Amino acid sequence: MAEALILINVEVGTMEKVFERIKKMEQVQRSAMITGPYDIMALAQGRDIEEISQTLMKKIRKIGGVKETTTCVEIE
Repeated sequence: MAEALILINVEVGTMEKVFERIKKMEQVQRSAMITGPYDIMALAQGRDIEEISQTLMKKIRKIGGVKETTTCVEIE
């Protein structure tokens, strides 16, 4: 099982809409709206890094309002 922390920046006024979509995703185990340089964090889990990458590329990045993402993959 692989895990990754995904940090997300969104356009002004879209945080709640983006957050609601992300927290409903099957691979997202935990999510929160946060303060600091990022707007939303999501802890994603998958069979392997490829499955997490597919979640990121095909789902999160295509949500309207998402400006950028940073992914931190757990290595141990």
